[in-house]
Amino acid sequence: MSQVIHTGLWIDWTHGRVAGATITLSARDGAFLLAFVATFVTMVAARTWRMVSFVCHKALASGGKHDGLYYQRQLILRNTPTPVSAAWLFLQQAWHWRRVADRSLRRTLPWAVGGLLYVGLFALAAIFSSKISDAATEFRLLEPTGCGWYLPSDDNAPQEKATSDNLIALAYSRQCYWNEPGLACDILPVKSIGYTNYSVDCPFRSDVCKGAKSIRMETDRIDSHVHLGINAPKHDRIEYQRQTTCSPLVTQPGFADPVNGAEARDLGWDDGILIKYLYGPVGNNTYTFMFNTYATEMQTGYFAWSYVNMALIENHVSEWHPSEALSLEGRDVMLLLIAPNSVFHLKPNDDPVFGTRAPNGNGSAPNVYLPDRPVSPIACAGGHRMCNPNNGRCTPFRGAVEIFQKAWYSPLDLSPAQKAVGERLEFASTGTTFYDLVWTRAQSFLNAQELVSGMKQLPLPSDQWELEMNLLFSVAMAKLQHRINEYVTGPPVPVRRGLFVDRPWEVVHDAAKGRDYGLLCRSQRSRQSQGTINFSVLGLSVLLGLGALVIALSFLLEPLIGWLQRRTGYGAAKAKRWERDENLQVMRMLLELKEAGEWKGTTESFPVAESHETFEYD
Repeated sequence: MSQVIHTGLWIDWTHGRVAGATITLSARDGAFLLAFVATFVTMVAARTWRMVSFVCHKALASGGKHDGLYYQRQLILRNTPTPVSAAWLFLQQAWHWRRVADRSLRRTLPWAVGGLLYVGLFALAAIFSSKISDAATEFRLLEPTGCGWYLPSDDNAPQEKATSDNLIALAYSRQCYWNEPGLACDILPVKSIGYTNYSVDCPFRSDVCKGAKSIRMETDRIDSHVHLGINAPKHDRIEYQRQTTCSPLVTQPGFADPVNGAEARDLGWDDGILIKYLYGPVGNNTYTFMFNTYATEMQTGYFAWSYVNMALIENHVSEWHPSEALSLEGRDVMLLLIAPNSVFHLKPNDDPVFGTRAPNGNGSAPNVYLPDRPVSPIACAGGHRMCNPNNGRCTPFRGAVEIFQKAWYSPLDLSPAQKAVGERLEFASTGTTFYDLVWTRAQSFLNAQELVSGMKQLPLPSDQWELEMNLLFSVAMAKLQHRINEYVTGPPVPVRRGLFVDRPWEVVHDAAKGRDYGLLCRSQRSRQSQGTINFSVLGLSVLLGLGALVIALSFLLEPLIGWLQRRTGYGAAKAKRWERDENLQVMRMLLELKEAGEWKGTTESFPVAESHETFEYD
């Protein structure tokens, strides 16, 4: 299902309840709001100019005699509604009075420059006000278009679902984990989940390890809010960490034995054609896997087999049971068996998994190098850890099933909301083991396979196996990210075989727990905007609040100051001059000088004639 962006009010808890309050609008509605904000700022600028001109007029007003420039300047300040008009009038005044008034330029140009600066400042304010959405969070909240856990409804659905999920995770990891940037990297809450890669001692018994060193891939602490996008206050978040340690295995006698004698004949083969790999029984078999060496002559490329044993608290429920050499207490153990089959190399290689032996001696292809083993095994140990960031407590690294069960009952002291997040994470992490990533792509999961032309393997580095494990780990992290998202949006690709949706809030008996599950449906963040625009409620409130205050003050300032001046007598003359210099009052005085009508309201903004008489004004 496609993502649908929630429009309306929500809180991005990254910034807290106040600063994180956000309004998400469609492109059309957002454009309307931006236009309103720009208009509002223009209105604030106009009313602020009114107050500035009022204060300046009051400051310059004085009794006694003055020249004409003074009175014109006062009239400009009193009656010009915009700073642009005022600046233009001051410039004209400077020109026309240049040879008449004393210090005309000093008395007019600063006002013109001040008006222009005022215009520039508020023009910038208007521009930046249109960027008010930039102060809001970059994230969007997803609508719950298909909330719940998606489970297969028949026996074929798991494979189809897993195949789809693995292909999506593979494509995403290549773009967003391995520096091939694409549009997909701007959708999930974070581009990638960071992890480190370093050498450690082999975790398995020393006689089964091929070489002393193994590689460990370990994530940083994964914050459920920051990295997985489960929008929640700090006290409702959890932290999760994963590590996987992998090591190539030997294929010495005791771990890889040819099938000879009666056993070979019972299977219909000559001696030495079949090889048993003995890393633990699978089902009713006493061996792990049986390889037919004729596969090296069948003109087929790489193939892989994968097995997993999930550690449980009380017992092991798995088709494959690791041998004693691979058994690890409390860890998930995965086994990969990689067969190059008919692939041959053009260059020698000492990689422990993709290594080659001496050139073929039959003379037909003197520059060809063959794989040094028909099957190369790799074993990996997986560990998971859960932490409560509120008290700093963490579980040890243990197997996935065990750790998620232990997290509920250990001293982590998780709240009900944290447990709901943890269970969502538990479901998302299923299907992200190396086994789950390989079994649907047994012939194509290797990066080395992409460097095969015909049956010719192009040159590989001596640490190719480490690259393969890192690629798998990044796919696992990408799949985890997508499965977290899927809880809210549903699968990105429909599954033809059918899935049913498990809605946990409908079946739990605990009302509070059910509420927490339901809230998770409206708690998934995304960086995909789909043209929507975010606005910070705090930013809008401050802008509109301060602007409204300025507008209100601009209308109250004149009558309030006038009333105080008349009441106290202080500055009464200045108040009278402000009233006198208003355009309509100036016109009244001119008419009275011509004895044109009787007037009232001589101290108000709108003087009116006392009678209906008519008169000329030429």
